Amino acid sequence: MHIVRHLFLENPLGLWVVLGLAEILALVVWDQTRSKRAAWCLVAFPVAGILLGVLDLAVETDAEQLNRTLAVMGRAANTGDAEAFVERISDDYGDGKSNKERLAEAVRRGLRHVRARAGVPRIRWEENEAVVQQTCWLRSAPGSRLVLPSEHQQVEWEGVFAPDADGEWRLRWATALRPKRIALEQAVRYLPSQP
Repeated sequence: MHIVRHLFLENPLGLWVVLGLAEILALVVWDQTRSKRAAWCLVAFPVAGILLGVLDLAVETDAEQLNRTLAVMGRAANTGDAEAFVERISDDYGDGKSNKERLAEAVRRGLRHVRARAGVPRIRWEENEAVVQQTCWLRSAPGSRLVLPSEHQQVEWEGVFAPDADGEWRLRWATALRPKRIALEQAVRYLPSQP
């Protein structure tokens, strides 16, 4: 089922290529034989391609939703838009030691001092959630007095995402893997108190 969903909904380019090649073949056959079957294929293959495109646009898969969430969070971290980032944190965020409010405050404080450029995420799909690992490159925010040591300019983080009741994929838990395993709420203690 995953392969079918991937081919038809997440990445139909391969099927469009196959349909395009089949259309060329049908055109060659029709040109040589003028058969009704080849004429029908000349119509059927483009119609199938159009239907595939409509289906691709009409259905947003879990992978597409998660990638949209990661893109919003990445843009927010790069531009310092803390509220856009916080919107993508689940109300159910936490591991018993932290919650959404604590993380939201840490994000707001952190983005006053730091900007992050996110790399390509590595996604591992599990039952009803996705585990994301990603590298981010950090730099001081404009106007911040923070000087990032070189060992903290590249951070590898891991987060768990799952759909909330509204169907949107949001962050449920996160931690930094490198330079050392640390939660964001702990990392902000190292920030200056003023921008």
